Amino acid sequence: MRAAREICLEKGFSKITVSDIAGRVHMTRSLFYHYFPDKDAVADAVLDDVVEDILAKLSAWDAARETGNIGKALDDVVRLTRALIADESPFSARMIHEGNAELYIRFIDRIADRIADMFERTTVRDFEMRHGLPITNVHETFFTLIVGLISLLRSHPETPDTTVKSVIAQTLHLTGYIAAYPSAIPDATTAPGAESASDATAPTVAR
Repeated sequence: MRAAREICLEKGFSKITVSDIAGRVHMTRSLFYHYFPDKDAVADAVLDDVVEDILAKLSAWDAARETGNIGKALDDVVRLTRALIADESPFSARMIHEGNAELYIRFIDRIADRIADMFERTTVRDFEMRHGLPITNVHETFFTLIVGLISLLRSHPETPDTTVKSVIAQTLHLTGYIAAYPSAIPDATTAPGAESASDATAPTVAR
């Protein structure tokens, strides 16, 4: 997988051949086809490998969160997101060069979908159990936020962490929680907007 990733960065996915990949890892074409039906299957395997690594890091962040400390959780995830994008990965500028556009789009769609799924099953569910939800259409909201953050931090890496944190908080309707309770998330009954939220029906999560 590492060899395939490196050659994609060097030559561009659309320009490499099965022979290029096989030659990089010193295997015959027939042996290559024993493991993969075509080079698209290699790309999928590479992307899945990178996605799983990113999800593992986000899962570690989720496990380390201090219950109720939403401000710190956002600070930590902003730093982690910036580090992931700065890393030599499919997020990198080299991946956007001619020849990799299709692979990059596939990666962004896949990583945004998988991260949204993970947050929906873990962090969001934990928040909802304690405080209710200030947003609806959870998966779609997170998907849009993730794609937007990737684009923002790639195109404008100088954007301050405080601005990125503010964008996340505004998108997820968490600004009121941070302003009123800088160190801890309030209970649903005392949270900003809780009165109207308590009378609302359960949020719709479209999938």
